[in-house]
Amino acid sequence: MIAQRRIPHDTNEITQVAALLKDVDLTNVVVTGDAAHAQHATAAHIVCERGGAYALTVKGNQPALLAAITTVLPPAKPGSEHHVEIDRSNGKIVRRAIWAAPADGIEFPGAAQVFRIRRDTFDHAGNRLSKEVVHGVTSLSADLATPAQIAALVRRHWSVENKSHWVRDTVYHEDHQHAYAGTGAQVMATLRNLALGILRLAGITQITRTLQRIAADRTRILPIITTATSTNRL
Repeated sequence: MIAQRRIPHDTNEITQVAALLKDVDLTNVVVTGDAAHAQHATAAHIVCERGGAYALTVKGNQPALLAAITTVLPPAKPGSEHHVEIDRSNGKIVRRAIWAAPADGIEFPGAAQVFRIRRDTFDHAGNRLSKEVVHGVTSLSADLATPAQIAALVRRHWSVENKSHWVRDTVYHEDHQHAYAGTGAQVMATLRNLALGILRLAGITQITRTLQRIAADRTRILPIITTATSTNRL
């Protein structure tokens, strides 16, 4: 976690992107965001003002943009995908397919390509468990990002959700914390991010089990801190 920002009570996270990124060099950087951030102002700030690039998912909160994207993209016929990836793990089979097309006629700042990602999840017997279709737009042209690379960007975005926000909610129970007075909530969020950063830098992936072991014996944190700080990245 390299930056965080407290959201003022009279607004939401959409308005805070520029403030959050102001100290981050966006040169040759791709900013990814969920559908809430598929905003004209956000895209213009990243591309036109900061010299960066973006890959944003688009949902029903932007109906005109979503409709334009679906119009440009080719039909999602089996066998017409531009890239397919199959993941077998955690007792499931996940098939991820992507279609991409030039963003011709898309009125969105910096738009170069649009894409559709379909995720089908099956059990090992071949029974479908779920299907999800996600659309998006990116400022990366075809010569800068292939469909496979776009798919990787979107997937890495959700790895942040899984490795950071999900852990904070389920392991640290952040949504149930009671530090609301003053800057208490922001301070506690900073400490949780710091703790997770130390564990990640030490190469630890089993966060819950490690925290349980530390709770049983607080001295177990010492070699973890030593390993994390020896990387010279803290």
